Amino acid sequence: MKILRIILLVLFFSFALLPCEPAYSISGYIETNAIYFPHKEDIFESRNRLLIEEKEDSKDWITLYLSGRIDGLLSNREEEKHDILAKIDDAYLNFYFPRVEVKIGYSKVFWGKLDQLAPTDIVNPLDISKLFLEAERKEAKLAVPLLMVSPYFGKQSRLDLILVPFFEEGTYDELNEKSSPFNIVQFPPPLEKLPVEEELPSKNLKNMEYGGRFSSTFREIDWSVYYFRGFCDLPMYKLNYRFNPILNRFIPDKIKAEYLKNNMFGYDFELVKGKWGIRGEGAFFTDQGFQKKGILDYTRGNSFIGGFGIDRSFGDNYLNLSALYRKIFVDDIEERKEEITLLVNIERKFSYETRVIKLFSIYNTMSNSIFLKGTLSVNLLENLWVDLSIGIFEGKEKDTLAKFKDSDFFYIKCKYNF
Repeated sequence: MKILRIILLVLFFSFALLPCEPAYSISGYIETNAIYFPHKEDIFESRNRLLIEEKEDSKDWITLYLSGRIDGLLSNREEEKHDILAKIDDAYLNFYFPRVEVKIGYSKVFWGKLDQLAPTDIVNPLDISKLFLEAERKEAKLAVPLLMVSPYFGKQSRLDLILVPFFEEGTYDELNEKSSPFNIVQFPPPLEKLPVEEELPSKNLKNMEYGGRFSSTFREIDWSVYYFRGFCDLPMYKLNYRFNPILNRFIPDKIKAEYLKNNMFGYDFELVKGKWGIRGEGAFFTDQGFQKKGILDYTRGNSFIGGFGIDRSFGDNYLNLSALYRKIFVDDIEERKEEITLLVNIERKFSYETRVIKLFSIYNTMSNSIFLKGTLSVNLLENLWVDLSIGIFEGKEKDTLAKFKDSDFFYIKCKYNF
């Protein structure tokens, strides 16, 4: 909390450094969604958001960016039907010095080249519901407190050193996660009746997250190498026992949700050949957590995930194709040890870009599980868009996509930008 107070004080007193009549740029949007989940007991939801953002950069050596949001939920879920959440979405200062840039505050870091499936993009936790409802990784990111120092080496090389003073967890849904249609955490009977005790990492020097990226350009190729030591966004689960003197044996007592720290070593590259963009990215993880098979416990081990992607625009059409290979070097775990995942993203614009059709899919070739999302976006008025969308999951095995098989959805969204 002391670190958070320091960050807020820096942001507050920075206003004294700004001119008396700054050129503020205030913008944002109002958004409302009506969502139907046919396989989740006919759940209807209304999700609403007001986001306001402000940027001030009247001085050459400093930029202030602030954004906050209010999210609301109205639903007919059996439990925890409604919710409201007010949160800082971004709040940071950028200082520009000769050959060095410094960023401090609550913010988001964008690493990697493979967009939605970027293996190295692990600094910020995610809201899993947004990954599917929006099909945009940037919309699912949650801000974290950070200090980033970025020295430049010539015109083509840069080093980003990142320190995250305390951990922020990810979530399956920011709005009533426990009863959310996107919450796939389930325990077999009779363990589902046990209390779940979440053990968040304490706020101390030992639990700080840190890392860096060195990026450069060689001829026509932009490339980067990464290292990051931090906690996994979502917890591993372990069954705890206690001794029962009456039965004279140990019995299940509670389920502990623990966040594990691991290391990531990564790389990426990008180049343009004619009208095609070609990208590649990979990450090797050590001390990663995996749920054991057939028992409520976890183990640690190493894994690799990497792949390639291509994209191109054809007039009013856009195509993005990506393929990822994952290998886990651990035995007797719940997940598949090898997976190949394909991503397809197609976009078509009509009527002077006032109509847009988007098709998005993720396919696991090993387990035949798939997520398909189709969206029609219509620009009704200036700054007013309406989206009609359908999302379908299919799969029978225990891979990640298949666990969402009952989370199909239909929605209509209205968004007004100001």
